[in-house]
Amino acid sequence: MATRTVRPLQEPGWRITPAFLRAAMLAVVLVGAAVGFGRADLLILGTPFLIVTVWTLATRPQARPRITGTISSATPVEGTTQAWTLRVAGDARAEQFAAFVADRRMLTLTPESGAVADTLVDGNATSTMRWRPQRWGTRQILGTRIAVFGSWGGFRYGTVRLPALTVMTLPEIAAFDSKRALPHPQGLIGVNRSNTRAEGTEFADIRQFQVGDRLRHIHWPVSARTGTLHVRTSFAEQDTEILVVLDASTDYSSADPDADESSSLDLGVRASAGLATYFLGRGDRVGLEVAGGMRTVRVPVGMGALHRRRIMDCLAGIERGLGTGFRSPTIRSRVRPGGVLLLVSPLLSPMPLALAAKLAQRGITVLVIDCFPGDVPDDDPSLALAIRLRLLERDREIHAIGRLGVPVATWRGPGSLDQVLAGLSARPQPRVVRR
Repeated sequence: MATRTVRPLQEPGWRITPAFLRAAMLAVVLVGAAVGFGRADLLILGTPFLIVTVWTLATRPQARPRITGTISSATPVEGTTQAWTLRVAGDARAEQFAAFVADRRMLTLTPESGAVADTLVDGNATSTMRWRPQRWGTRQILGTRIAVFGSWGGFRYGTVRLPALTVMTLPEIAAFDSKRALPHPQGLIGVNRSNTRAEGTEFADIRQFQVGDRLRHIHWPVSARTGTLHVRTSFAEQDTEILVVLDASTDYSSADPDADESSSLDLGVRASAGLATYFLGRGDRVGLEVAGGMRTVRVPVGMGALHRRRIMDCLAGIERGLGTGFRSPTIRSRVRPGGVLLLVSPLLSPMPLALAAKLAQRGITVLVIDCFPGDVPDDDPSLALAIRLRLLERDREIHAIGRLGVPVATWRGPGSLDQVLAGLSARPQPRVVRR
């Protein structure tokens, strides 16, 4: 989490304030009237204003303060608390500063008003505001206006503007775990149990010794009891190639965009992040494609911590499409034999299910993950009726594709895929036909 520091775009210099002008004018008028008309009461009233005016001029700041703003992380994870630190260093005659954060879209600030003020000690001050991103994505935030004041608020430096920072908020990684291995692994270094017996750690069987067996696999208790050499066998531990395809053509939400509710795209992005993190942690190879978004996002299949960060960065940059961009030709990555394609979609359009059926007919193992939020708005009766009709059609399409052998699992976090993975593992390995 690298920090980032910004400085003001302009340096206006010190200027007198309206408060100083009012005090100076009152001092001149009251003292002048007291001398001209011999009024002692007016002199008593004007003396404090005269003292403040003279004192302000005598302690006028000269040096320009150095103002900086430092963000604790330019790539935070949504929901985590970060720091926005403002520092002022300059003339020892400066006494106070005030700041206000104007650009706070999709942020929760502490204090909520976004305004802070502090006193300078020997011309230096540091103030920290806490902020928490509410939603993943790339946006410019924390544009701040700052003003520094001299004694009695008579002179002001600014207001200066600290430019907004481009912050890439990474999606929250949805909690996911599975007790079932992926079907038909074809790799060498993962933790999925293969149906092939080879080098591994999970016990498979005990059989008679054959030419080529390693001596360290000899099972001595059985060999001593039977009088012939026997060896223990194990299942191979293999990795799987996984392609996560995210449907970004729609972003359905039944709640206020500013409320703390997740839309279908929020659930899809977080589910994709959770799936990629989980399977990469198991040693599998994972790729990512985003279909239907405003721009093409394609991450080749890979593995490792750096590859995981690359996937998270791409998920943070997703922009919702126009609702008509999900087409079969957009899926260009090839799935190798034994691989699995995870299609994450709210299924509000028939096109994702049509694509899943087409890929399944080519012999690819496809699993559809439903990320529909499940709520129907009740403030608009016509819209609610239209959504309910679409959901009825959606249920019919899900049952139809289920009869074709393509399972659809609703995203519920840990354990969401256990049942469907068990069913896929029981099937024979499909033949992938490339066309």
